[in-house]
Amino acid sequence: MRRFIRYLYEYRQGQRVRNIGFVKVEQDEKSTSVHIHGKGMRLQGDQSLRVFLFYTENGRCVGVCQGEIEKAGPTVSYCLTYTDEDTGKPDNYPLIEGIILENDSVPRFAAVWNDMPADISGMEEWKPEPEPAEMIAETASEPAEAAKYKEEREELPQEVEIETYIEPSAVQYTKIERQDIARLPRCEWRLANNSFLLHGYRNYHHLVFVDDGDGRWLGVPGIYHPREARAAEAFGFPRFVKIDSQEIELTGDEGKDVEDFGYWCRQVRS
Repeated sequence: MRRFIRYLYEYRQGQRVRNIGFVKVEQDEKSTSVHIHGKGMRLQGDQSLRVFLFYTENGRCVGVCQGEIEKAGPTVSYCLTYTDEDTGKPDNYPLIEGIILENDSVPRFAAVWNDMPADISGMEEWKPEPEPAEMIAETASEPAEAAKYKEEREELPQEVEIETYIEPSAVQYTKIERQDIARLPRCEWRLANNSFLLHGYRNYHHLVFVDDGDGRWLGVPGIYHPREARAAEAFGFPRFVKIDSQEIELTGDEGKDVEDFGYWCRQVRS
């Protein structure tokens, strides 16, 4: 286990201008915990801070989003835990050089593992490399993409659709917010920064706990599609559950009445 403390600096025009706190890092080959302590951040308007891990590739600063610190205010105390699942792709894990905190109203803040100044002014957010089919879809018009999606879904053999859906019975569902993940054991807290979970949460504004009597599952809202199933499994959510509308109360922006809507689930410790 590697342990170290680094200063947290405010950056302006690529230069460190003042120290606003520190981070305490505990790191091994599989996971890293970063305890962030800051003060005097002078946030205006939106009080949240976006959190990025960053590394340098071909002279570019690349940031991998880990979520947001909500209602940060002038003082921040926050713990981020990440593994190779949270760094875009596993090969990025050993490349991580530090963290960046970002808010639209202020300059960026950063702590660097080698304690040297870093050029973070031109940070580019990491995005997954699209599959060839996805690259073609990105150039299509929105109606064409919708027609393509419908065609792919209709071409699926019926037996595949039935086997993929898991129809729950005698199960308890609880609608939650992202911060409720803190009710799980500490080892599960890193899921709050899972990229797939963040994507579903931003789209539908909620998550679910599923208790089936034998264990607890964390569910991310989404729409079933074979391509989405591959992404869900890659980020650790291999099961898709359709829930009867009577089991959980949803509003329109939470997915109510959306065709093929359900939850991508993974079992968690309770």
